[in-house]
Amino acid sequence: MKKLLTAILVLTLVLSCSVAVFAGCQPPTDYERTIVFYTSQGQSLEPITAVAIQNFEAKYPGWKVQHIRAGGYDDVKERVTQDLGAGLQPDLAYCYPDHVAAYIETGKVVNMSKYLLSTETVTGVVPGTATEESEGTPQDYTIGFTQEELDDFVSSYYDEGYARNYTGYADYGYKEDDVLTLPFVRSTELMFYNKTALDKCGLEPAKTWDELWEQCEIITDRFPTCTPLGYDSEANWFITMCAQNGWGYTSADPANHYLFNNANTRAWLEELHGYYEEGYITTQEEYGAYTSALFIQGVDKGGLVYCIGSSGGASHQSTEAFEWGITSVPVSEGETGNRVISQGPSLVMLTGGHEVTNADEKEKMTFLFIKELLEPTFQAEFSRSSGYNPVRHSVYDIDDYADFLEETDITAVAVKVASEMEERLFTSPAFNGSSLARTQVGNALLEALVGRTDAATALQTAYRNCGGK
Repeated sequence: MKKLLTAILVLTLVLSCSVAVFAGCQPPTDYERTIVFYTSQGQSLEPITAVAIQNFEAKYPGWKVQHIRAGGYDDVKERVTQDLGAGLQPDLAYCYPDHVAAYIETGKVVNMSKYLLSTETVTGVVPGTATEESEGTPQDYTIGFTQEELDDFVSSYYDEGYARNYTGYADYGYKEDDVLTLPFVRSTELMFYNKTALDKCGLEPAKTWDELWEQCEIITDRFPTCTPLGYDSEANWFITMCAQNGWGYTSADPANHYLFNNANTRAWLEELHGYYEEGYITTQEEYGAYTSALFIQGVDKGGLVYCIGSSGGASHQSTEAFEWGITSVPVSEGETGNRVISQGPSLVMLTGGHEVTNADEKEKMTFLFIKELLEPTFQAEFSRSSGYNPVRHSVYDIDDYADFLEETDITAVAVKVASEMEERLFTSPAFNGSSLARTQVGNALLEALVGRTDAATALQTAYRNCGGK
């Protein structure tokens, strides 16, 4: 009987393991020594990030990084928000400022100031010296950066991480100079253009919005089946025009966060609807996909002449069907008329996930992993592969990276053009609700553009959906 029961138990365990493997189950994660990292990276960038993970794990034997690609930026935010509610938050995550504005209300966002200039060391090993018989040559690694290394960050990117940029930060226990995020990589919007088509029309790339609209009639007369302009983000377009023209988008003032429902934005949306009726415009939501897919078709096949999209997505604009070019987004008149939006992920550390008993140690190790991601040679490789710009000045001094910027590949050209726009970049105020505002103004632009509703109604609906009266 004992032998029979033992046999049944063994069979049950085998079957259970088989079912687990078949279902894709993994061994339980040791969260005390595993840094969980959420990103929105596409599959093509995962091998690049794996290099930083391998470097970190080689330096600190016994520590692991679990890289989870959670979807797009909004998907990362949604998953982090859900996990914070369940106490299962990651240790590190991609973020935008408006994401962190919601996270800080939990008190789980780590103030990284205590680590930035820390001279405390952690003992690891020299990478490449560990073998099966040896743990490797010991080496002490400093947790923090030197002041020289901190000064190496592009200041406008670094400054985005200060707590003072977040409405109500003091209510959640933070001080104005606390650093809540560090920049990872950056992108902006660029205007990709069909140079072959413009040459046939006798035109140069438009520098202003007025010039672009004037060109549209010439372009459609020459290429009747084409659409002159595609814009990949309705929300970015709305926000950029508010910044360029001083129309008001959002405010850090808790009593008056939402400024976008005004006469200027209504007039502009009405103007856009007119251009849409003329066949001059499409957008990502109107077209049903990124408009880069339309751009690369060429004008003779109903494509675009101009396509405005992220510098980080430049590879999707590449084509051999015609000669292309890249320039900055058109400007408006006025003091701030040359503004272009700053985008790209920052890194936020979160504490308290999975009820680990070594939270302080884990925070330090997570910060050391951040240092791997911000190391100049890794930043250079990530930029070359992704089209995003690095966040440290010294990357541009690396010989291989300097050579990359001189290449004629579309990704290299996009990175170079974007790098020359640093002084023109802007960000919007971050508060709990700024992410919703972004979604709502994008919806309003689409509704008014295609004529599903008039501009006044579209803006009023967006305002009410943000909680406005």
